[in-house]
Amino acid sequence: MMMVASRRRLLAAAIALLALAAAYQIKGNVDLIAGETPGSAVDLRNRDMEQAYFAAGKNPHDYMEGTHAPWAYPFGALLTWPEWPAVRVYWAALNLVALAFLMWWAYRQPRDATPEARLLLAGAAAAFGGACTATEVGQVSIIVTALLAGALWLDAAGRPYWCGLLVGCSMIKPTIAAPFALALIAAGRYRAAAAAAGYGVAATAATWLLTGTAPFIMIEQMSVAAARYVTAGTLGLVDLAVLLGASHAAAVWLPLLIAVPALVLMAAVRPSLSLCFAIAAVWGRNWTYHKSYDDVMLVFLLIPLGVLAVGSARSRTAAIAFFAIGVLAWIPGRLLALDAIQLAQLAAWPAALLVLVGLSSREVVLGRHFVNLRRTAGASHSH
Repeated sequence: MMMVASRRRLLAAAIALLALAAAYQIKGNVDLIAGETPGSAVDLRNRDMEQAYFAAGKNPHDYMEGTHAPWAYPFGALLTWPEWPAVRVYWAALNLVALAFLMWWAYRQPRDATPEARLLLAGAAAAFGGACTATEVGQVSIIVTALLAGALWLDAAGRPYWCGLLVGCSMIKPTIAAPFALALIAAGRYRAAAAAAGYGVAATAATWLLTGTAPFIMIEQMSVAAARYVTAGTLGLVDLAVLLGASHAAAVWLPLLIAVPALVLMAAVRPSLSLCFAIAAVWGRNWTYHKSYDDVMLVFLLIPLGVLAVGSARSRTAAIAFFAIGVLAWIPGRLLALDAIQLAQLAAWPAALLVLVGLSSREVVLGRHFVNLRRTAGASHSH
């Protein structure tokens, strides 16, 4: 009887999250496809303009305030294939496919879980409040996160080169994807890392050939443009350090310093790529400029916690961490904009990560499976 009641509660929570996700995406897609306000599809419009210059064989950074790296343009051409305004519908379709894949990936994660528990995780992955904003402005965050989830799936399927290719494609937004690319190396996925690097070199070379602009010049131009946005995101480690009394000159180095504990943690959980991706998510969300539309990357922290909470492990500690991270992710954008919420996120994300790593000292989440860390600690090899 208690089991039946528990399953009913899980189903009710899953339905609530799925309904919330649907509401967010309906609102976001209406603005993306038909919105006429200045913010409607604004990021997609800027990307489309950059890609138009690229398609014409010109360096976009010479004509506008470009924000994309040279290796981003070949893949970006696929994402912005139709002309404006048809690209708005095309982008909406791509975005929905990416979100559906994320839900499928989350649904498949727990071993020996009930259908209700799986639905809960699918809803949890889709109901990020920031995903609504990502959709309405035409941000690439959901697509990049889906590519990274696809890389995890391909790694579990024993396809390292395809795994690396998807990570390489996800570098269209390096502020999200760069720590995940390093996670491939930290987890011993050397063939996947080589494939990601190979894609990056090939894409950069293609851009150089088409535009005639050397990559280092384009990267320098991108860096100058990006520097104007560094302090325009949500509260980050730099803001927190300054608030606690550090000088701004000293605080700007803090995001780079978090690479040290992140890499140490990755070495501790090696060879689990799932856990390395969880660490990369927290690292990536804190190391540089972001807005709430990038919060969806934290699905790699949220879902492993959910697996431990509602899967065969049934950890109460994981359930508390899952709920805490979820509440701070599922609220609407107007609440995500509050300083108090952003400060709570800065505290909750690393705390939840430590919970996940601590609980995984016995059981490491690897795709849909749990394995004993002691059995795999010495079994690292090139995937």
